[in-house]
Amino acid sequence: MGSLMTLVLLAVAAAQATELPPPFPRAGTTLLLENDVVAVWNVSWLKQQYPLHTHRYDLVGISYAEGDRIITQGNTPGRLVNTKAWVFQTNRANVTHVEEGASDPPMRAVLIEVKPPSPRAAAAEPADGLRQVAGPPAWENNRAAAWLVMPGPPAPTHRHIGDAVELIFDGSTAPKATFVAAGTVHAPPTPPDGGRLYIFEIK
Repeated sequence: MGSLMTLVLLAVAAAQATELPPPFPRAGTTLLLENDVVAVWNVSWLKQQYPLHTHRYDLVGISYAEGDRIITQGNTPGRLVNTKAWVFQTNRANVTHVEEGASDPPMRAVLIEVKPPSPRAAAAEPADGLRQVAGPPAWENNRAAAWLVMPGPPAPTHRHIGDAVELIFDGSTAPKATFVAAGTVHAPPTPPDGGRLYIFEIK
């Protein structure tokens, strides 16, 4: 761990006059979709040390396979982090750190980079908004709110007051991501048996 700390400190010092790379793309990641609002990545933390990087955007997402990572930030020792499946993930723009996968099989998550630098202006929730027809979100911070839909009766038709990303996990194939523009009125897809759907509405 000491040698890793030395490498991180040297890399930070060397980066004083240069711009560090973003976290993605990198080994173990696949871009699921991208537009001017979001970039959605399917991420696996392979057993290797990734370069020192700076997050350009606020980030939200959900893990879907348990695994371990070593995260080293600043001059503190690297910390071993275990993450269970179905835990919401967040990070902030301008965070600089080093990550290293530490388990086999690796931790996996779908991570959404939110490109607008600040939340949109607050708006009144319409009668057919997600909060009104589906209830409180399963998770929320200042950049997004997320709802979980399990197999069963179809989710109710609703209106999105902000742009949204729908993530479908079916347990057998790679996660699927769909972008839904603000103002859209629709019924989301019903996840298959053994699967689940997460709806992230961007703020």
